[in-house]
Amino acid sequence: MKKLIVLLIIAIFSLAQIWALNAEQIIDKMEDVMEFETLSFTATIKNTDKLGSTTQTFNAIQNDDGDTLLTVTSGMDKGQKILRLDDNIYIYYPDADEIIRLSGSGLSNSFLGSDFSYEDLSGDDDYDDRYNYKLAGSETYNGIDCYVIKFTAKKLSETYQRMEMLIDKNRYVPIVERLFSKSGKLLKTIYYDGYSTKPYFPTEVKTENAVKKTNKSEMKVTNIVFNKKLDSSLFDKVDFAW
Repeated sequence: MKKLIVLLIIAIFSLAQIWALNAEQIIDKMEDVMEFETLSFTATIKNTDKLGSTTQTFNAIQNDDGDTLLTVTSGMDKGQKILRLDDNIYIYYPDADEIIRLSGSGLSNSFLGSDFSYEDLSGDDDYDDRYNYKLAGSETYNGIDCYVIKFTAKKLSETYQRMEMLIDKNRYVPIVERLFSKSGKLLKTIYYDGYSTKPYFPTEVKTENAVKKTNKSEMKVTNIVFNKKLDSSLFDKVDFAW
């Protein structure tokens, strides 16, 4: 009888191992439930530091190639435009009537004075090309049972050399993202909430600065439209300042 019980335990454990998802399958599921061809939305960012709070609003559009255009519609940077094409960002400053280009380390610069970087809001989510990653266990956050996936950058040019993502085991969406330097120092934590129905997209995003602990930023998204045909000229770096 004891031998039979042991064999049953081994069989159950073996089946659990077969049915368990690996890191690649989890990321594939996340990308699948969050996939869209085009996207547009309006967002408000509230930035808080030791001097107080400021609020700005912007519109965002993204095409099926991942090109992204952000247009600031209210606040101190009203009229500013940000265009992401591949690994380059072009910023139009209306007061100076000039365009500057950011690439490499410039992608980590603050967006509208917030704790969101340009990379955070317009980065490429092709994790297979950019990172090595592994399943590192489970963690519960706010009552949500999550997979923990740890990422290591394949290139030194990546804004974040190490990441840790908590992915909801039920919906397969990111709940918490911890971003680290190469040395392992925590730089910031991003929290995702208020997801739309499929395709899933977070409508409430918060970031906490681990270096400047008094700093935090909150973004609320409205007017989300998926898969609307977009005019390709909107992503032309020659014309986007007009």
